[in-house]
Amino acid sequence: MAHVLFILTAAEQLPLLDGSNMPTGFWAQEFVPAHHLFLEHGHQVSIATPKGKPAALDENCFAPEFHQHDSGRIANLREQLDEIDGWRTPLSLERLALTGIKYDAVFFPGGHGPMVDLIDSAATGTLVKRTLANNGLIGAICHGPAGLVPAQHEDNWLLAGYQLTCFSPEEEQLAGLATQLPDLLANRITHLGGLLSFAQPGQEHVVIDRQLYTGQNPASVDKLAYHMARKLKKMGTLDKDACVTPCD
Repeated sequence: MAHVLFILTAAEQLPLLDGSNMPTGFWAQEFVPAHHLFLEHGHQVSIATPKGKPAALDENCFAPEFHQHDSGRIANLREQLDEIDGWRTPLSLERLALTGIKYDAVFFPGGHGPMVDLIDSAATGTLVKRTLANNGLIGAICHGPAGLVPAQHEDNWLLAGYQLTCFSPEEEQLAGLATQLPDLLANRITHLGGLLSFAQPGQEHVVIDRQLYTGQNPASVDKLAYHMARKLKKMGTLDKDACVTPCD
């Protein structure tokens, strides 16, 4: 059984270029399905945020247009989210970074919130670097890859040269935010040396390169989490096969 750390945003407001603030947070469609998939594969899940604050939920994720105007789907998502207690009482990223604890994988759900408090979080960077060094997996979807940005050493991004994806500039434009955001995540990742690829807006797109697993948008979450959960299971089997004496 692997231990997966979900890193969620606690940012409730996203500053825009016009001086206003837009409500933000994490996107339930990118958190709940992934959380369930890891559990279904027998893995342990923990949740952390900056300073251990309650994770910020972007209520806009329940808007009918994101659920094919199906009220049943919305109610089901709310119910499943309510059954997950950890996002309201998360661990502190800063304390985890200090303890030296190691996880088999870290996973970053999206929503615009990570662009506010994870993109420059030293603790987040430490946990990503530690997971990479421990041969663990890194997963991120939509705007979740903002949490990968702080994984730097001496101004060099540890994931430079990796193939990956994130919410595309075209999708940002369709959302009406391309000219309002201080920086587009895709531009930031490209500047750091990431090799981005995109599908058409709203289409499933998952990119796997070595230890890095990324998805473009909410449509990609099931495939992304499934591949990570399966890989973690295989890694666990290999570890047991390598034991000289029976593994605990």
